Amino acid sequence: MAPAQIDHVVILLPYKDLQAPPSWITDNFTITPGGRHTDGRTENKLIVFQDGTYLELIAFINDSPSHRRGHPWGSKHYGFVDFALTSPRDFDYTGLRGRINKRSGRLGIDYAFPQDGGRHRDEDGKEVRWKVTVPVNQSTVKPPPWSPPPNRRGEIPFWCHDVTERKLRVDMEGTTHPSGVLGIAQLTVLAPKAKMERYIELYSSIMDTQPVRAFGTTRLPLDAPVAVPGLVKPWVFVEEPTLEAEIKMIAERGAGIVEVALRVGTDGRVGLARAPINVGGIWIHFLM
Repeated sequence: MAPAQIDHVVILLPYKDLQAPPSWITDNFTITPGGRHTDGRTENKLIVFQDGTYLELIAFINDSPSHRRGHPWGSKHYGFVDFALTSPRDFDYTGLRGRINKRSGRLGIDYAFPQDGGRHRDEDGKEVRWKVTVPVNQSTVKPPPWSPPPNRRGEIPFWCHDVTERKLRVDMEGTTHPSGVLGIAQLTVLAPKAKMERYIELYSSIMDTQPVRAFGTTRLPLDAPVAVPGLVKPWVFVEEPTLEAEIKMIAERGAGIVEVALRVGTDGRVGLARAPINVGGIWIHFLM
C-alpha cells in the first residue's frame, strides 16, 4: 500500500455558523463553497490548503434533530468529530483489513466495506462522488449490500477515495489564506492511558507506518496529497490526556482527534505564527 495521506479534518458546526461563519473562521481562512450531501441531512464548506489537505466545516441542515438521528456524527458535540485519510493509488481494502486483524484485534475495531457518498456543488451543481471506508466493530463487518452502523466513527480515521476527479471534491483555487496557512502540520489524537499502546499499534497498522518515540511523545509520519516545496510532511501525535480540559474531553467524547496544528511559512523558522484558536472544543495552532 502506498503511504497514507491526510485527506481532511471534519469540524461540526451549528447550522447558523455554516451559513454565516464567525470571525475565528473568516479572520484566518478563505472559505471554499461546498454543498448539500446526497442524504439531504448535512451541508458543508471547505477550507483548502496548498498541500491538498482541508478542513471540512459541516452542519446538520437547520440543526434538525431528525437529521442527526442515526447519522454517524449525530451524537457528536460541536468541534472536531473525525478525520480522513486517503491514498495516492487504488485503495487496498484487503491489505488494510489484513493489517488491522493481524496487529490490532485487541480493541475490537475493523473497517466496513467501502460505501458510496456524494454531494452537489453549490457553485455549479456538479455531482461529486466518492467512497468512504469507515471503522466499525469487528463483529459487524459483513459484505454488501448490508451496511453496518458506523459506530466507531471519530475513534480512528475513516478513508475517503474519489470516484469523480479529486479536483471536483477539493477545489485548489482558494488556497491563499489571511493567516498564511499552507497545510496541516500535525494532528493530535487522545487515547485512554490504560489502552495507549493498543491505540498506537492500531494507528500504526491503519497508516502502515512505524511510530517515532522521542521526548515523551509518540508520533506517526504521513504524507499530504500535494507536495509543497520546503513544507515538512505532517504527523499524527497519539497522546494520553493530561490537561483538565483534555481529561474532560475524552470523558465526554472518547478517543479521537482533539487538536490541529497548521503550517505557516516554509523558511525554516520555528515557533507560533499567530494566536491559536480555542473556541467550542476547537483547538487550532499556527506553527512556523
